[in-house]
Amino acid sequence: MRLRTQRPSLGIMVTELNRELPFANSNFYQNLSYHGSNEGMDVIVFSPNRINWEQDMVRGYMYERETQTWIAKLFPLPSLIYDRCFFSNKQSYLMYQSLVRKLREKPHIRFLGYGLGGKWEVGQILQRDADLQPYLPETNRLRNKRQLEAWLHNRTDAFLKPQGGSQGRGALHVHKEGLLFQVQGRDGSNHPIARDFMDWDSCWQWLKNLIGTRPYLLQEYLHLHSLNGMAYDVRSLVQKNGRGYWEHTGMAVRIGKPGSITSNLHGGGTAEDVTDFLAREFGETKSQQLLDTIATLSKHIPTLLEASHGRLVELGIDLGIDTSGHVWILEVNSKPGRTVFARLHNERARMKSITNPIHYAGFLLNKQLS
Repeated sequence: MRLRTQRPSLGIMVTELNRELPFANSNFYQNLSYHGSNEGMDVIVFSPNRINWEQDMVRGYMYERETQTWIAKLFPLPSLIYDRCFFSNKQSYLMYQSLVRKLREKPHIRFLGYGLGGKWEVGQILQRDADLQPYLPETNRLRNKRQLEAWLHNRTDAFLKPQGGSQGRGALHVHKEGLLFQVQGRDGSNHPIARDFMDWDSCWQWLKNLIGTRPYLLQEYLHLHSLNGMAYDVRSLVQKNGRGYWEHTGMAVRIGKPGSITSNLHGGGTAEDVTDFLAREFGETKSQQLLDTIATLSKHIPTLLEASHGRLVELGIDLGIDTSGHVWILEVNSKPGRTVFARLHNERARMKSITNPIHYAGFLLNKQLS
């Protein structure tokens, strides 16, 4: 009987969940497994807290195409890791950080890319580039009651968001109208919030209780809504390809639910083709200028961040366009989702978004072997 030659392996590192198949996004990882197999590599899904450090082994899952099931068993630690871990609290994030440090100390293990830091740290890197400064809203760390009170006195509006949040959770718009303070947004569980307060003390106390100990950012409030008053942004996905170069995979408009201050799909938003949407909003000439600006920023941001941060594999760049037609960089995410392309039925962009990490993994493996 011929023994199967051991193939190179790509490990997808995930957050462990308390359920039968202990990870989310199994369809995405199933697709990665399928395309990885076609590229001559095994794809293993594992949680970092299942590693046996003495033996360099891990209990993980491999998708078996013949039976269309996930098989759990022990595997040697993969030599290449695609980090797709997400966190619901600070404790799990700190544990993850310590495990990633141990993995990075192993000379035979490489990551496709390393996760970016919080929104403040990423913003500081972007802020150092003079070409990007016109596209960055004024942002500070939220420190205390007096700071926010002075901000609202001067501007009447403030946008508050967690430094480490995602999917629009915890984002708040605070508006001052005379003696009235209005708060609108989403709580930590992504439920809508709308509250009015007749004095600043009660408003701040409520905000303080909601925010708790989480670090927050205080940001310039931008009027990022369509002609019919719906909040929207543009998600631009850039990824490394099979030659190791950055490429623009695709982009789409995300539109929030009526009354929402965020446009995230997890908050009930919808997706639209970016070219058609911007042409309706701004006309053909202006929309083409906006698309050119988005393309320029999408090309510039990855190389800038990588120069300061270290290797990256993909970035979801979220851009806002205010009612005057000015483009703003809202967030940059090193672990972007792909739902927006499936919602659009954009099969080309959806497929590229899945296959690019596999092609880049093949590039790194071939580079290592050459």
